[in-house]
Amino acid sequence: MIRQSIDRAKVLSKNTAKVFHGLRQYLAGGEPDTDSWRALLDLHCMTNGRSTDIMTRVMRTVRPPRLSGAPYESLLGSFTSKRVNEIVEDIRRDGYCVFKGRVPADICDGITAASLRLEARAGRKPDSKMMVFDPKSPIAAVYDVPERESIKIVEMQRLVADPIFANVAETYFRARSTIMNAALWWSPVMDGKPDTDAAQLFHFDYDPAPIWLKFFVYLTEVTPTTGPHVFVRGSHRRQLPISKGLLARHYVRIPDDEIEAVYGKENIIDLTGPRGTVIAVDTLGFHKGKPPTTGNRLLAQIVLCTPLFVKLNGGTVPLPVDIVSELEEALSQRPWVYERYRASQPE
Repeated sequence: MIRQSIDRAKVLSKNTAKVFHGLRQYLAGGEPDTDSWRALLDLHCMTNGRSTDIMTRVMRTVRPPRLSGAPYESLLGSFTSKRVNEIVEDIRRDGYCVFKGRVPADICDGITAASLRLEARAGRKPDSKMMVFDPKSPIAAVYDVPERESIKIVEMQRLVADPIFANVAETYFRARSTIMNAALWWSPVMDGKPDTDAAQLFHFDYDPAPIWLKFFVYLTEVTPTTGPHVFVRGSHRRQLPISKGLLARHYVRIPDDEIEAVYGKENIIDLTGPRGTVIAVDTLGFHKGKPPTTGNRLLAQIVLCTPLFVKLNGGTVPLPVDIVSELEEALSQRPWVYERYRASQPE
């Protein structure tokens, strides 16, 4: 027992040193290495989330919020700071919030049509091939459209430019936020069995940042049989006694029955909704995607974070020369939100 305690203390000390080395790199204007991120993940699992709470407080000091809280218009309707705070309180309590407003049909139409023309990565293995998604004969459980291509879609640009995402994220973080990823993928009907690479077994995320929030936009109608996001209500909260045993197993997939035994069946929520539904989720909580069985699902995902390990997520993304006015205005008004994007120069 004493030997185990000494070994644990050594690992904690080693990982803490790596994390602070990465933080020094960040404060010096660079980006931490992969080892720093792995050390932060290890500490999260070893401390039942306490280390993540500490790093969250650090990043709130380093990156104070900038948004004013003034009323604004969104694709989802009109928002005030009061309404945003109500959304954030839902996320703090449950780990997610389903927005009342929905993305307009023309945005969904445009992104859907483009996604059926663009090449996507069929699967998430190193040797996965690029091909156009064929709804009638899918060969993989997930088809990822590269971000460099999806950002060329006019309607995707309008979605990314919407101020609701940064406003909710910064209020939730109490820190300045940046878009880490704007993803687009199809989840087709296959054999109904969960696919590990397509994240269809319970897990928690540990993205390249100490704080993040994911916004899922259902571009097709999502029912219990067409691939809903499934979230374990309340499991995002750090330092819960019931979470300690699961986190101690590190970054692994967890069977449904074990999640149910720990959190209760009543807290395993299928997040369904009509086309255009938007859901904000703190995916530090346990979650999964349910395999579609009766219809293919198209989903856009916009992730905001307080960046510390952004390079792990692919570096900068070039924007088209001609971007929509909404995105041009967003870049001007909220440049810190779009740190990963760079303008292309006309030829």
